[in-house]
Parts: sequence; C-alpha cells; structure tokens
Amino acid sequence: MAEKLVSILIPNFNKEAYIPHTFQSICEQTYSNWECIVVDDHSTDASLDLLRDFAGKEPRIKVVRRPDHLPKGGNSCRNHAYSLASGEFVQWFDSDDLMLPHCLQEKVDFLESHPEFAFVASRAEIRYEEDYAGPQTFHQNIQSDQAVEDYLRFRILFITGGPLFRREVFEKTGLFSLGLKKHQEWELFFRVILNYPTWGIINKPTYVYLIHGNSISGQIANKREKLVNAEIAAVQTALNPATNPFSSKIPPAIYRQTCLRYLRFSLIHKRLKDAGWFFTQYLRQLTR
Repeated sequence: MAEKLVSILIPNFNKEAYIPHTFQSICEQTYSNWECIVVDDHSTDASLDLLRDFAGKEPRIKVVRRPDHLPKGGNSCRNHAYSLASGEFVQWFDSDDLMLPHCLQEKVDFLESHPEFAFVASRAEIRYEEDYAGPQTFHQNIQSDQAVEDYLRFRILFITGGPLFRREVFEKTGLFSLGLKKHQEWELFFRVILNYPTWGIINKPTYVYLIHGNSISGQIANKREKLVNAEIAAVQTALNPATNPFSSKIPPAIYRQTCLRYLRFSLIHKRLKDAGWFFTQYLRQLTR
C-alpha cells in the first residue's frame, strides 16, 4: 500500500536562528512521503535565504512568501500554506520547533490503523532555552472524558505540532481565525473537538517544543496583561456564533458556566466591556 502524503505547514517570520535545526529534523523523518510548505511572512533577517537553501537541496520543501494581498501574520501564512497543500494528512508546525525522527511515522501509522479517529495527538518534549526567564512549568494534558468543558477551562492543551489531522477535518471546521494573534491554535482546535470530540492518543513525545524569550509562550509568561487580553479574545471567538459557526454544539450548561466564569474574570481585570459581552451571551443562553 502506498504511503499517504503528509502536508507539513509552517509559517515563518525572523526565525533564522532556529531554521537549520527545525528543517534538518523534518528531513530526517523516517516517514518519507511528506511535503513541507513554508510561507515566509516577509522576514527581515536571513530566514528566507536559509529556507530557499533547504528547498534547493530537498525537493519536498516548498518555500513561498506571503502574497501582498493577504494580511500579515502567522494565521494568514498558515491558511495560505493550507491552500497550497496536497496531502491527505495535515501537520501544522512552527519554524522554531523540532520533529523527533519517528514523529510522522507514528502518527500516520496510528491513524491508518484507527479509521474511527479524525486526528491523533501526541505529547511534546519541552525544552527551555537559556534566554527564557519565565516559570519552567508547562501544562500538557491531551486527553479527557469531558472534552468540551475541559477545553474551555484550558485543562486540555494541544501544542501546534502535537496533532496530526485528516485533511477532511479542516474542510469542515475552517482554518485559523485572522482576528487572533495568540491562542489561535486553541481556538481552531476547539472548533475541531466540537465536531470530533474523541481522538487518538500517542502518550509520548514525538516532537520538541522550544520555549525561548522571543517565542509567543515566552512573551506571554512575562506579560500578564497580554495573557489576559489573549485569553478573553480567544474565548469570545470560541463562544461567538459570528466567529464560531459550531458554538451551538456547546452544551448550554457549559456555555453558561463559561460566560459566568469569564464575566468574573473580566471584572477582576477591569475589562468592563468584555464583562458586558459575557453577561449578554449568558442572558441569551437563558432565553434559548
């Protein structure tokens, strides 16, 4: 049986320090039938030259710049990469993380032997870089018997490179929200679990997640206000029918509990407008 194609989709912006190791780890995969599509977000460092050098040596790597008519940002680059992809499986990845050699092989083997699952999630090996000064604790639960509630409480966490998806998933759920700068994976993966509430588990690391001072995780850990804003924006996007057409699949009791929890959260952090939004959504749920 021929191996199915995996599309590895990567946005890049100014990651020249990490690109050599990241793309070498991709080239060393034991699973051979993959394509890697990288969309560069008009980097100002040597990233694009490094990427083109890899692409010149490895025909499975395709590098493009974000078209000028598309908005700047990682989400736009990810969505554009998806539009260029041909694979039956989709592996989102970041240009500063590392794949362990068996990463793709184990995930593909799992999905091929478990057709009942639309995606499989694996753990990450967490590495903290020397320039990271935040707390060295990282919550990494990838399984639950009450997926929707636990996900809305941030008890479940799928890091970008963790899941491998069947392409049909995103044909149904849509892609990354252009309105979010942080927690965008959380919001997209929430739409996924609303439609596919059970998934496969590979209970060991298949990739390395680097946390460094310039990473989104590193920046958030050091800037509390940005963390608050990002969390509120992501939850609002997840609950709002205008941005999440699957929000009606959230059980009403869980929806109301989430609204009340973030009403309190917004008041504590003096986000009165956001508190009003959550209160309005709560009242609408009561009248449904």
